Amino acid sequence: MKIKDEIISATAMLLSIAKADNIVEDSELKSIEDIISDFFQINSEDEIINYINIANTELEKSTDIFEFGRVLNNAWNYQDKIDFVCCMFEVSLVDGEMYYLEEHMIKKVSNVLNVNHKDLIKSKVEIKRIFNID
Repeated sequence: MKIKDEIISATAMLLSIAKADNIVEDSELKSIEDIISDFFQINSEDEIINYINIANTELEKSTDIFEFGRVLNNAWNYQDKIDFVCCMFEVSLVDGEMYYLEEHMIKKVSNVLNVNHKDLIKSKVEIKRIFNID
């Protein structure tokens, strides 16, 4: 498997969180750009935008998220998955609130990634603390 597939799959998952409430805020896109840059050490903004565009197309063509999850499950260890759950919560909370469909999608992705529920909750609490959200 290529790192490109991993980046596209992760980006598609993040976009699915941003799109869950049917409104993709600029702050959510910026958060996704920052996460992809940090998570995969990509410094080129053009390259990041390209990955976002490809992932968006792949997400629109897909019928579910399991294909993306398979790629990530094959590439990542458990800690990578927990870190990614935190990233999903960041995308969800960057606009100041977590819409219930965003949270539902995060739970769905976490389940696909085989992340334990207790680790999902820990991640949520940690990111809410960072964002100063009760």
